[in-house]
Amino acid sequence: MKKTDTSLNKKAVSVVAAGALALSLTPAIAFADADEASQGGAAAQQANAAASAEDSSADPAAGESVDSAGDANDTFDVKVAPQAEAAAAAATAAEPEAAKAGAEVAEFNGTKYASFDEALAAAKKTDGATIKLLADGETSGLNLDKDLTIDGNGHALKFTDKGIALWGHALVLKNVNASMAGVGSTPYTAEWKWMSVCASKNASLTLDGATLTMDGTGAGNVHAIYFCSNNKLNLKNGSNLTIKNYKQDALEWDGGDGGYNVNIEGGSTYTSDHCRSGFTGTFIVTVDKSKVNVVNSTGNGSNGSHFNIKNGSVVDFSGNGSHGLSAGNLTINSSTVTASNNALTGIIFTGKGEFKSANVQISGTKGTSYWNAGMRLMKANARLDVDAASTVSITGNKVTGLFLDSGAQAAFAEGSGLTITRNDASQENCSTKKDTAQMGGGVVVRNGASLTLPASAVIDNNNAALAGDDLYVEKGGTISFGATHNNMLSDFEGCGHAIDGWYVDAKDSRWSAHGEAKYVEAAQPGTYEAKEAPVAFKAAHGLLSVDYQYVGDAPESAVLPDADAGLEVDTPYIAKAQQPVDGWTFDGWYTDEDCTVKWNDGAELATSMTLFGKWTKNADPVVPAEPTQPADQQSTDQKKADKPAKFAKTNDTSAALGFGAAGAAIAASAAAFAARRFARRK
Repeated sequence: MKKTDTSLNKKAVSVVAAGALALSLTPAIAFADADEASQGGAAAQQANAAASAEDSSADPAAGESVDSAGDANDTFDVKVAPQAEAAAAAATAAEPEAAKAGAEVAEFNGTKYASFDEALAAAKKTDGATIKLLADGETSGLNLDKDLTIDGNGHALKFTDKGIALWGHALVLKNVNASMAGVGSTPYTAEWKWMSVCASKNASLTLDGATLTMDGTGAGNVHAIYFCSNNKLNLKNGSNLTIKNYKQDALEWDGGDGGYNVNIEGGSTYTSDHCRSGFTGTFIVTVDKSKVNVVNSTGNGSNGSHFNIKNGSVVDFSGNGSHGLSAGNLTINSSTVTASNNALTGIIFTGKGEFKSANVQISGTKGTSYWNAGMRLMKANARLDVDAASTVSITGNKVTGLFLDSGAQAAFAEGSGLTITRNDASQENCSTKKDTAQMGGGVVVRNGASLTLPASAVIDNNNAALAGDDLYVEKGGTISFGATHNNMLSDFEGCGHAIDGWYVDAKDSRWSAHGEAKYVEAAQPGTYEAKEAPVAFKAAHGLLSVDYQYVGDAPESAVLPDADAGLEVDTPYIAKAQQPVDGWTFDGWYTDEDCTVKWNDGAELATSMTLFGKWTKNADPVVPAEPTQPADQQSTDQKKADKPAKFAKTNDTSAALGFGAAGAAIAASAAAFAARRFARRK
């Protein structure tokens, strides 16, 4: 209504418009209650509703209100029903302060209006109309069978009574801060009274640089947004859609022919907080350089939609009461996805998964039922390809880290950053025990499934109640994996010792390197096809051994001590004694081949080792030479010899015998001399 009209005409037209709205809400089809409609009659309701929307005769009151509003001179002759008068009174009571003060709130087609709903009544007959807010406004609800744009011009629009009914057409909220709190029905109360927003086939809702906040507190057991068929929800140019505290779903579909699209782009944000679910149904969701937060749902975060998350988007599915991110196809490209503290599974998908330069973080999954996992490839059609630039971390879940259903296939490229640690497949939070749910704390590969892990993968410090703390492959499955990494066994009462390789950890032969019942069987990295029986492995450490070896020269008769084996890590060790060998000295046992560091008896063993023994040959014994005397000493001795011998004392028989022998020698010498002289003379 134009400002130049009289105030009486304004009031009359306001009454007529309110009456028309009230008549438009008159039920055409009745249901027992909202719950019955939501559970069983949704598809039939939408078909009937769509037919009513496309047939103008099905909503005569709407036509009457437009006609009446179009001719101010006829307003005094309009007959208003009692319920219309009540609706008009309510609308008048709920008018914003700007309207009460006579200020202009909205503008349509060059005409300014004191309330948004007055502008709406004028714009409803024009397809593609734009209403511009001049101040903050209020509306009792939108029941639209034509395209409409609401340009908020930076102002707020509050829904005070009903929400939005879209009949095959497009609503654009632009540059507006819209809100509805406690609104549990659309204006079409005949059927759409168990949701705040509902759209028939081909309708769309777009936020363009806008904000829409929907709070279901006090709204009853209703959905926030319900799409019937081939609908679109578009958030663009930094828009924010926040849906919270709905007992039913934030965004629900009605099945049918598909074509449900959600486009979140241009720095926009979609938030579902404490609703039953964030996305329920098979939506095609594109998140482009934007954010999605689905948190604290009482049920699933999502339920089978296809997600394409790209261009630096940040997506969080955390704290949900069932699954976190549940998808059909899941593409994550140059974006971050977090799923933490969900009840059943962090991320689960049934179709094609593709991670490119992705950062995926899954943690804190509670596992309140069986067949849960940090990430689960569900059903035989599930496929996952992860490129070398991606990082996937699955840590600290109370379920198996990565679970491949029968027939599923997954391949992580070499160089990809895969970490699967501190996951616990013991069903601590689930009362219904299943053997398979207690296998493979890190990884489970079921019959017919195949998993290729990169050499860079860190998979250790997981726990399984029955078998395969880190890896479990069911009979008929295939797995390829690389070597372990030099981490410590630190979790689940780990011994704190260094991991040195893979070991068998089967159901009837669990790895143990401590205590009396030890079982240590090393396994090599590679490809394993579980043809005859399951295979199960743990990243752990073995028992230790000490070998002995001589270095350098050693005596041939030396006896090398026997090696010691089956020693526990940290066992105090005393080197064996070496038997001595004549002519050789044993220098001791050394820890290095150069024999520079001696083994300290009683020190604890950290790893297997070789002790090196060193021998030294003793030197040959030295024979003393005859002593020689100095020349002056020899002269003295000669002088002593030239001296006449002293005669022995009386009764010294030994001396007498000596002198007698000397005399005989002298006599013989003299006789010989005389004989030679006689001979010469002849």
